[in-house]
Amino acid sequence: MPNNQPSQPQGDSHAGPAWAHLGDDFVMLDEIKPPPRIALARERMLMLRLYLGLIRSITDDYGAEFAAHSDSASFRAIGIYVFLRTLMCSPAHPSAIAHALKLPRPTVLRRLQELAKHGYVERVGNAYRVTDKVNIPDLDAKLRHRIAMITETAKRLADLKASHDAPGDRRPEPREP
Repeated sequence: MPNNQPSQPQGDSHAGPAWAHLGDDFVMLDEIKPPPRIALARERMLMLRLYLGLIRSITDDYGAEFAAHSDSASFRAIGIYVFLRTLMCSPAHPSAIAHALKLPRPTVLRRLQELAKHGYVERVGNAYRVTDKVNIPDLDAKLRHRIAMITETAKRLADLKASHDAPGDRRPEPREP
């Protein structure tokens, strides 16, 4: 049975320093042709790689203890939202978190209790904020690395858009005749 992926990366593999540490699953190969039935597949592939890379970086940054308790998207999303609100000097109330993330309030309360139990957030009145546990070692280097992941993805997306917008290269949208 033929394999659609080359065994050895050829051409432009786009591993770059921003992605190389994540392994082969995150390397973009120009030879890979996403299924034509998926609209804007290459753009979506870039965005998914970015999402997964950033999610994985949270686990890498906070270690195995965090990973053991953060196997749900809601746990991570709530932690990220509380972090954002802390940086805005506005502790997050559970009902505001539930509304912003479109999650059931009982789920938010349960996840906040887990985050507090492990020292990632603390209760301030009826709201929550992150603790100093967010000040991880090598933060500057890790943050610069995440920015490189984002800027590389943005550049690749802009390049794809420019190639789609080039005269004569326009492909019909899925609903166009």
